[in-house]
Amino acid sequence: MLDMFTQRRIVSLMNGYVHEKVPAELRTMVKLTYEMKDNELILNEERPAGQRHQWERMPIARFYWEGNQWKVYASDDQHSWSPADIVVPCFNFEDALEQVERDESGMFWRERD
Repeated sequence: MLDMFTQRRIVSLMNGYVHEKVPAELRTMVKLTYEMKDNELILNEERPAGQRHQWERMPIARFYWEGNQWKVYASDDQHSWSPADIVVPCFNFEDALEQVERDESGMFWRERD
């Protein structure tokens, strides 16, 4: 399990990241959220659902701390996880997040219906 200091550092980093990633003028149409539990962080994209004040959550990436490194998994259309071979496992969470951010293959940041 991650120590409390590391968890707080990642939460602080992610709060800034999700705030800066989506421009203010688009936040009624799309938002990024994350869920952190134990050794895992899941980054999600949310868009308005059919009902008022409801958001549909689509997982983007799963970061998992294992063997002293962050491993990253990508979500497919059925919301199951596959290892993201384009992301090199690394010790620093920031490095793993940066690799997901730079995604040139469209594995994480793909067009959604």
